[in-house]
Amino acid sequence: MVAAPLPCNREREHYEIHISGGAMVEPVTEGAGAQGDTAAAWQPVVELCASLAAELPTVIPRIVDRIRLEIPSYGIVDREQQERDVTRHYQGLLTGVAARRSPTREEVEAAHALGAERAATGLPLHALIEAYHVGYREMWNVLLARAQSHDTQAGAQLLSIVGMVWTWVQASSSAAAEAYGVAVRAADATLLRLTHQFLDGLATAAPAGVDLEQLAAALTFDPAGGFQALCSPAEAWTDERMMDLRHRRWPGTLRCATRGNLMIALVQDIPPQAVVEAAQRQNPDASFGIGLPRTGLPGAAMSMADARAALPLADPGQVKSFADHWLLATLAPTAQRFAVLLEPRREAARQHPDLAETVLRFAENGFSLTATARVLHVHPNTVKYRLQRWQQLTDWDVRTWHGLSSTMIALGLPTL
Repeated sequence: MVAAPLPCNREREHYEIHISGGAMVEPVTEGAGAQGDTAAAWQPVVELCASLAAELPTVIPRIVDRIRLEIPSYGIVDREQQERDVTRHYQGLLTGVAARRSPTREEVEAAHALGAERAATGLPLHALIEAYHVGYREMWNVLLARAQSHDTQAGAQLLSIVGMVWTWVQASSSAAAEAYGVAVRAADATLLRLTHQFLDGLATAAPAGVDLEQLAAALTFDPAGGFQALCSPAEAWTDERMMDLRHRRWPGTLRCATRGNLMIALVQDIPPQAVVEAAQRQNPDASFGIGLPRTGLPGAAMSMADARAALPLADPGQVKSFADHWLLATLAPTAQRFAVLLEPRREAARQHPDLAETVLRFAENGFSLTATARVLHVHPNTVKYRLQRWQQLTDWDVRTWHGLSSTMIALGLPTL
């Protein structure tokens, strides 16, 4: 590698610094006088960089250890490849420090290519940027420690170029981040297009010309495997949140997209609760409907229908599963037909929330007056009175199947 000329106020001065197999060869100088004085003053740093370049095979593994310790996400990156990448980068850095220059275009392009490679592995962007800072910190500490223990002049010279070294951090990490973003956006656009086609095909029973099995395989689903769907209001999902959800490191496969006013996610080998928890860490008010786990592509379509049916039962921040609320979810779309039966009882619940609360707790606590009273912190006779009062207002006796089921439907359905 041929370094850029050193800055010099008088005559032209060139240093040629070559790295081969990790070793740095002594610089070649031309001229004399002030030029020779400048070269001589910087010579301790040149020798330090040459010495450290020869020791990179032992230094680099320790730096990689530190990166992986501080940034656990790097566990998905092949270690041998990471060590090769870091070695090439710090060979360039040592050449640059010896020559007092910023990264060359080729070195910046190498960082650019590395950013795209890291995006392909699924490494988070923040981990990539942090690795640059950790790595530079460790290499700078090694340089400074060697300089201060062997040559105080070299230590002072190094401190004089801190700003120049910082340009390596900025230029390299910025180039890597730019390439990472381009690669992720391109991959995400392709993934999103396929996901839309897949979800639309499931919802419309695969119109002619759509091969759902092929689409499923392209999205890394097993077409014959188990599927489970989640739905959430689309208004709660910005493009950034959707992208984050799609590109997390999941134990299985997750594909999601918006369709109309819904965000629909299909998962395979991922617990739906894990998706909900990840989503609600970003947006605690996000509500979800969760479909039944079902098998095969027809099952995926049915699970989507389950999740859509369960979602209207969920208030902001709540999760409703079809498995737990299938009766209400099934009745909700046709609730207007029996509004004449429900609304008078729902009005009674609005006017007397203590009665409605008592009925619900009575059903949840084994129809026991004592257990219900304990939960509500009242006397059992109070519970008995409230159940009787509810019957007087609604004509539904919750101690019978008809009265209890009718009451639970009336209180459980969303507002008409």
